[in-house]
Amino acid sequence: MGINISKIVEAWSIARNPTDKQKELAEKRWSICNVCPEKGEVMKDKEWSYYCKSCGCPLKKKIFANNNGECPLGKWNEVDMNYFNIKKEKTLM
Repeated sequence: MGINISKIVEAWSIARNPTDKQKELAEKRWSICNVCPEKGEVMKDKEWSYYCKSCGCPLKKKIFANNNGECPLGKWNEVDMNYFNIKKEKTLM
């Protein structure tokens, strides 16, 4: 997964003025990231300094990404399904 500047700019733009639905999604994603062992911090106890060790993105902006599957570890998949109209695969079992 390489750096996609347009996705980063879009997430930062959304974070400045999110809709209620975007805020709700971001809060749910944050609750996942907040307990993830891949959450790093640049400065102790400064929420703005948290970042994802897997991709390097600042978490307080990345949670506003407007795409499904932006978590490099797949931890947002379940939450994203409710916001991006993704259906689970049907199986015969």
